[in-house]
Amino acid sequence: MAFQRWQIGLDIQNRHLCALGIERRRHGWQLRHWWQQALPHDTLRNGVLQSSPLLQEMLAAWRRQLPAQFSLRIGLPPQLVLQRTLPLPGTTLREPALNRYVTAAARNLFPMETALLAFDYQCDAAANTLQVTAARRDVMAQWLQPLQQAGLEPDIFELSTQALMQVAQQLPLALHTLLIHTTGDHAFWAFNDGALRCGAVAGTLNADIIAQLFPQVSDQLCTSTSAPTARQAKLCLPLSLLRYQQPPLPAQQGDFTLALGLALRPGDSAC
Repeated sequence: MAFQRWQIGLDIQNRHLCALGIERRRHGWQLRHWWQQALPHDTLRNGVLQSSPLLQEMLAAWRRQLPAQFSLRIGLPPQLVLQRTLPLPGTTLREPALNRYVTAAARNLFPMETALLAFDYQCDAAANTLQVTAARRDVMAQWLQPLQQAGLEPDIFELSTQALMQVAQQLPLALHTLLIHTTGDHAFWAFNDGALRCGAVAGTLNADIIAQLFPQVSDQLCTSTSAPTARQAKLCLPLSLLRYQQPPLPAQQGDFTLALGLALRPGDSAC
């Protein structure tokens, strides 16, 4: 088999960070690496990463544990980005013409000067659209600075909500089933009501909020036994999606749900 690079997901939250490395094998994914560290409660402020000597030291020490080549994917809090859908142009465009098309259309899509924004876009050929994501350049620079100083170059920045979507797709999530993953600040969810959807709410998802947002729900999965809805939910063990595991495994593997979803994310493809 040809050499495979590790795919590594890095999930940074207030109070902790989690990283997970996987490698594709003939019959499924193999767990190659996991890493978890406690962080200050204000590591993220309004979703913006706050660099510190502690974080810098942690990331540099972690980089020394990794192989020379890998694909690093970083989760971004949903409040940092704006997303819009853009129709594909009538004629087939390749780079750099496609980039110019998105940049020109962004002037009408987003309520900010395009020079202040960094863009990414993914093609949905079935819907004949582009999913355009924008974030402030200065915010992205704050996220990149401690990573690059530690010798880490991300290949992909992805919304944490979409990371949970990857896990839901792999399960796969049954009809009318709700998957919940809680962090210190947010509750992330994925729900199958005939079409798989994902999102996040500030704070927690309690029974009343679930009844309001998901009146069709018939089953619940939760990645943590300490979540407010854990008594009504079945425990989801995300590492069960990996065919090949090697002990020791994390004591609380639910903490690695978003990191796993980031690691499982396919690479971007052209239209």
